[in-house]
Amino acid sequence: MHLLDDADTRPRLSARRKEQLAGWLFLSPAIAYLLFAFALPIVYNVALSFEETSPATIGNFTAPFAGLDNYRFVFNDPTSREAIIRTFEFTFGSLLGQFVIGFALALLFSLRFPGATFARSLIIVPWLLPLIVTGVIFRFLFQAEGGAVNQVLTNVGLTDHPIQWLNDPHLAFWTILVANIWLGVPFFTLLLYSALQDVPVEIKEAAVIDGAGPWQRLRLLIVPIIRPVIEVTLLLGFVFTVKVFDLVIGLTGGGPANSTQLITTWSYNLSFQVFSFGEGAALNNVLLALALICAPLYLWMSRGSLRSSVGADG
Repeated sequence: MHLLDDADTRPRLSARRKEQLAGWLFLSPAIAYLLFAFALPIVYNVALSFEETSPATIGNFTAPFAGLDNYRFVFNDPTSREAIIRTFEFTFGSLLGQFVIGFALALLFSLRFPGATFARSLIIVPWLLPLIVTGVIFRFLFQAEGGAVNQVLTNVGLTDHPIQWLNDPHLAFWTILVANIWLGVPFFTLLLYSALQDVPVEIKEAAVIDGAGPWQRLRLLIVPIIRPVIEVTLLLGFVFTVKVFDLVIGLTGGGPANSTQLITTWSYNLSFQVFSFGEGAALNNVLLALALICAPLYLWMSRGSLRSSVGADG
């Protein structure tokens, strides 16, 4: 009897092993891609940050060990510190503008009016453009001589002379901030609009019957229901914004006088302009630390959103 049982289980185990082997074979290209495109560069960047590198040593696999000297430079160098602080200012300013405008547009598109579908299709256009293209477009818009923004301001009588949007250290930061807000509004609008569509109509109607006004319905009803989506959207927006590079390079190049340098642009400058690869790698690891913080936070928020949606369906 035991012999028969063993004979019956062997084909099953063999078939199970074949399924597992087939699964690993299908996963192997994705695993190889992740190792080559993500894991290997991250490990190399971390190792590079502890080395004293130069154009002469970068081609070798080994370089003199620098310990924490590169990190000391990053946190003691005024330009590096300003780039880190400015990155957070740029990120939180962008998130505030993108959320407010995106949420307002999502509420607008939730209403029924002629051309709503066409307007929703147009709002996604900025998101489809490459970041470097957006930077070049805004560079032409905000240039001092012949720029569209200065032309409009001059025509309506708000200014008598061209404003140096890109050449003034104080105005250049606000220029890249406006450009990035314009770029990220479609992302916030689409996600928040989708969340608003999932708010049950019965709950809205019950609130209206109970006498709740528009502001009360928004603050006490709609926002609590879509809060998990808002949290995930803000977190994803933070991840997308904190690593912005192409937009700044195409618009200001980090200037004038390093007034628009972010972590990404200044680490690029350290690595490929000054050829201080170890210092640039150390600054890049600040972004890596942010990613390591945001990744589990995103998973936790996503699971919370999933549980709330399952609970609502149940």
